Amino acid sequence: MFPKINLQDRHTKTILGAIIFIAVILAFFARGGTTSVDKHSKNLLSCDPGQWSTSVYYSDNKDGCPDLIEFYLLPSFVNEAASELVTRVVTAPSGLYGVAERNSGFTNRAFTVDLDSVDAARTLNTSSNATIGINSRSKMSTKNALFYYPFDFYVGEITLQATDFQTKSTIPSTVSVGVQSLSGWQLKFSQSGEPEPESRDKIIYGDGLAKISWELKRANVIFIAIILLIFLMMIALVSGFAITRSISSGNRPPSMNLLLWLATILFAIIQVRGNFPGGPPLGILIDYLIVFPVLSLLLLLGIANTFFWLARADWDIENEKAV
Repeated sequence: MFPKINLQDRHTKTILGAIIFIAVILAFFARGGTTSVDKHSKNLLSCDPGQWSTSVYYSDNKDGCPDLIEFYLLPSFVNEAASELVTRVVTAPSGLYGVAERNSGFTNRAFTVDLDSVDAARTLNTSSNATIGINSRSKMSTKNALFYYPFDFYVGEITLQATDFQTKSTIPSTVSVGVQSLSGWQLKFSQSGEPEPESRDKIIYGDGLAKISWELKRANVIFIAIILLIFLMMIALVSGFAITRSISSGNRPPSMNLLLWLATILFAIIQVRGNFPGGPPLGILIDYLIVFPVLSLLLLLGIANTFFWLARADWDIENEKAV
């Protein structure tokens, strides 16, 4: 029979209240990932009647839109093995160069798009066709950042340029970002510059060279997962100390079962370390501060219990009784 829990007991209420409070706090902060953008990158280009009529980028188009290219960025994933932030770039022409559509655009005039990426991508968007999307593979500035996992922090920049295929002149451009979250990451995009009066907070790059900066760090859910895994390691270490102290003081006899239990915990800690979110390599700061010391202490406790067991005077008592 299991003992009954008195829910009216003061200590029981305190423990349950603490558990509920901790669960609520963890649930509040444990967001899988977030993507934030500044006010210059949030909204798509608008073409309200008369909005661009006095702009230098307007050439009396029927749709009332300026002659420029809008780059719409959609964060895809983080390639930690290659230290790259992969972003989908959708090209949306307007005015003289075409019409923006929901997930792409339709061109009226041919132009090329150059992307400053790992593979230095260049695409040609021919006239009277749908625009071609590009994958941006922006290199993450490491500088030993992964060593400080999960406090690693990365920055980078995405640079794009559109060029008129006929005149070979650059096309004015602007950048927008879709708020698409990446699991386990906090991603922030920002642009520097002054918006045009008629653009409504949109920055127009008159020279055609569009730039947007980004910052990347681990999401809160990663920190919570690491804290819980480290907490499990600490529980294993404390229990190992408690057992060893009880045996050394003579309160409990050493046994083979306890030796096997300590060995199981030792290998379980290795498995826990291998399950750190993101799969960081061995040798990061948290290994030297916590993981390696815990493994070393558990190994020493196992060796101590081995000597206690070998020193037992009654280790063969069952065989003696049989004789």
